[in-house]
Amino acid sequence: MFWLVFVTLISIGITYFFYRHRTNQQFLQQRFDQVIGLRQLIDLLRFHRRQTHKVLTLQGKSIAQPMLAESLAIQRLSKTLLSQAEQAHKPMYRVLQQRTATMLSEWHQYNIQRNQIVHGKMIRHVLYLIDDTITQSLLNTDKATQFQHYQTIWPIILNAIDNLTRYRYAIEKYQTGIPATTREIEVHVEIFHRRLEQISMQVHRPIPPLFIDNLRQQFNAIQIEQLPVAQAKLRLYQHSLKLSDALYLLFDLVLNDIADDIAVNLPKRKQENATNETSQGLTS
Repeated sequence: MFWLVFVTLISIGITYFFYRHRTNQQFLQQRFDQVIGLRQLIDLLRFHRRQTHKVLTLQGKSIAQPMLAESLAIQRLSKTLLSQAEQAHKPMYRVLQQRTATMLSEWHQYNIQRNQIVHGKMIRHVLYLIDDTITQSLLNTDKATQFQHYQTIWPIILNAIDNLTRYRYAIEKYQTGIPATTREIEVHVEIFHRRLEQISMQVHRPIPPLFIDNLRQQFNAIQIEQLPVAQAKLRLYQHSLKLSDALYLLFDLVLNDIADDIAVNLPKRKQENATNETSQGLTS
């Protein structure tokens, strides 16, 4: 009789363990699907910022057809993410949707600096939603090791984004013949490179050789003091796009690390193309 009760308890324990594991995995998969949707929204916002920056630089006042398509994609994805969000998180998604709609309708009235700031706020809002989703998911499923690893990297990513913002602001203030403005740009770029190095040291997946060294060489090749101010600013801004690409590609690798550790599936693009884009898109 004792052995029968003992075996029954063991069976119940095993059944509960597998049930809890399956429930946790389903929960994590749903949450990570939302994270990937948010990550795609960041890509759309970054692309929209680049396109609108070009138009504003040329003092254009109309939206080209590809721009309209991008705007619609942002609106649709924002709506989808809101519908999929948990009830407790919906207010943050509604705020994001409202601010995004305002930005899409008013960007042509912004100056270049305002356009950068507004898009930056949208992207940061999405990043905080990603952070909140990942943090709660790992804590609710007792993934302490993965949580600690993520918490080590997340502040560095935020610092890098802040540094990139300051770099772009320094570009706008740059003036030929004023060493202080040149030095400010150089300092921000070097700090950003260090942030990338810190993140790359925490990423489990292999980083292409000379990844950050190539970015340094590309910056040094600009030689801004030998260029007219307008051309120097343009070259520096184009380089800032490569720095931004590098940061978000490393962020993708971080997401892949977490997904591997907690055994959830990611779209093939995030699994296969992140490293390829890092090695191919940043060394040119």
